Order: sequence, then structure tokens, then C-alpha cells
Amino acid sequence: MTHPTRPFQGQSAKSRVQARRQQLLSQAYEIIATEGWRKLSIHKLCAQAGLNKRYFYESFDSLDTMAAALIDDLAEELITIGQNAALGGWQEGMDTATLARHVLDRCIGWMVDEPARTRLLFSSASENPQALEQRKVVIRKMARVLSAFSIQYHQAGEPLPIAHVGSALLIGGTIEAVMTWLDDDVAVSREEFVEDIACFWVAVGDSAISLTRSRGITPTTDAGTEPADKR
Repeated sequence: MTHPTRPFQGQSAKSRVQARRQQLLSQAYEIIATEGWRKLSIHKLCAQAGLNKRYFYESFDSLDTMAAALIDDLAEELITIGQNAALGGWQEGMDTATLARHVLDRCIGWMVDEPARTRLLFSSASENPQALEQRKVVIRKMARVLSAFSIQYHQAGEPLPIAHVGSALLIGGTIEAVMTWLDDDVAVSREEFVEDIACFWVAVGDSAISLTRSRGITPTTDAGTEPADKR
């Protein structure tokens, strides 16, 4: 459809479209979190968001497109939290174990403080085919982000395969562990849970470095060096 281009009440046309898009995503989240994917329809969504259906189609082609966008937005929020925590902790000079706890405390906190968004992102997304596909995409993206950071953190200087393998293992395993903890299948406090996961992350990282060296590659592990874009 043709998008409006004129400003209105001080807002540009682009910002109004973005605001309506976010309004629809927020309302969709509320419906899915409380009633499930099967209760979501364009009519219900627009009615509860107080918007005409034409505003739905200015941002999304279908409910499937919107479902993918919702998964992507939630994932981006979590990735941003992790990246900010990692860079902030690194610049403060945290050692590896402290940095792992710091990052995981922020990320796991986001996941457990509002379990509905975690279940939507990593569990109930399977109820919608497009959301399920997007969930796979964002999990791979999370692994790539972690891999890139670990390579930079350890000053490896090249994209080592073990970094990608280890990152996929850590991301997938942590998601499963959080879902298990949310289901009350792990009888530990949140603080103990974060500490446990952080210990596993450090152990996997140390093992990856040892394995890399055993293959004749010697990464520099001066973790106190600032990231290149922050020097």
C-alpha cells in the first residue's frame, strides 16, 4: 500500500508508521502471551490495538510476517542487552569469570523477569511456522554474535571454527537450561543458576582455547585489551 509522507502533529510519516507497527507488535505479544498463537487474528489484533486494518498492512503482509517480526524484535532486544553488558564489563576490566557472570546475569534476568516473552521466543514460537523459522534464524544470529565477541575478546585474529561450535553449544544449552529452570525442574536460586551457567561458559571457553592450541594455533588471550571499535 502507499505510505503517507506528510508530517502530522510534529511527527513525520515514517515515525507514525513505526509507532503503529510497534503498537501492533506490542498488542500481538499481549494476545499471544495470554491466549496463545491460535487466538491471534488480524481482526482481533487491530481491534485491541485500536487501529484500522489498513494500518496492519502498511507494515506487514500477513500474520506470519508479523510473527517473524515479533520474534526478531524480542531477539534483538536480548542481543542488545548481552552486547552492552559484554562491552561494558570488558571496558571495566572484568576478568573472564566475572564478565561471564555479569553478561549472563543481564541476559538471564531479561529472560526470567518476564517469562512470557522467553516462552514466546523460544518455546511457543513452534506453534507458528514462520515464527519457528525466525526462531532458528535468531538463535543462529545469537551464536554468531557470541562467536564474534569471543574471537575479539581472546584476540584470536581469525574466525576459528571452534568458536562457532562452542558458541552454538553455549547459546542452545543456555536457552534449554533457562526453560528448564522456568519450569521449576531445577531447584536452585536465580543467583546460583547464573553462577552455574557462567562456570560452564568459562569452562567451554577454556577448553576451546586448549583445543585450538593443540591444533597448532596460538590465540592471544590478553582479555584486558579494549575492543577495536572502543579504543
